Amino acid sequence: MPALLAAGPPPLLPHFGGAHIAALVATAAAAALMIAWGRGAGGGRCARRAEVALAVLLLTSYPAKILARYAGGIPVNVDVMFPLHLCDLAALAGFFALALRAPLAAELTYFWGLAGTVQAILTPSTCYDFPSPAYFAFFQLHAGVVVAALYLPLGLGWRPRPGAVLRVWVWGLGYVAVAAAVDFAAGANYGFFREPAAGSLMVWLGPWPIYVVAMVAVALPVFALLGLPFARRAGR
Repeated sequence: MPALLAAGPPPLLPHFGGAHIAALVATAAAAALMIAWGRGAGGGRCARRAEVALAVLLLTSYPAKILARYAGGIPVNVDVMFPLHLCDLAALAGFFALALRAPLAAELTYFWGLAGTVQAILTPSTCYDFPSPAYFAFFQLHAGVVVAALYLPLGLGWRPRPGAVLRVWVWGLGYVAVAAAVDFAAGANYGFFREPAAGSLMVWLGPWPIYVVAMVAVALPVFALLGLPFARRAGR
């Protein structure tokens, strides 16, 4: 541990380098495998075991992130001291969706996961390079959320309730209010409300605070698009 600390933190993960592509392929493979198991006759023992494993990974993703930082000599600063990033909350929602089949938790996992966390794994800005423990912890959290968000509708046959799009958006507004208050009280950057994530779509939405308002505005039509497949099926 002292040697790791003395060496300083590892470099950040290069976008679409070998380690990044490997993580994306592993995420897609895990989602495809879980969906195939879930769609099997009766759900299958493999599907249930995979659900339990994924639920545990999601529940332990925040402690794993903190422990991985200590192990890799990465400071645990005010920006990660609390599980207040949107993906942290999406992971917690994913746990409750899988373990308890909680309707609201499933809606938050699906819409937040596919609207937000997908971007985090495509353009990671806070992921450290392989083989840092923080690399594995990052994808435990973010890939886990994406796999759960895909598995719920495609593997389990879950469907959002009427009004889910607006309901999840309103919950998002509540998140923005809480995270922004913490950011400005503690000088943190939860939700990236003080500074956009490097290399993400946020940087194209204008300067602060315009990009924050733009994110909130864009979220609603994106949620509506994600809800379209269910609206069409309901209308048949």
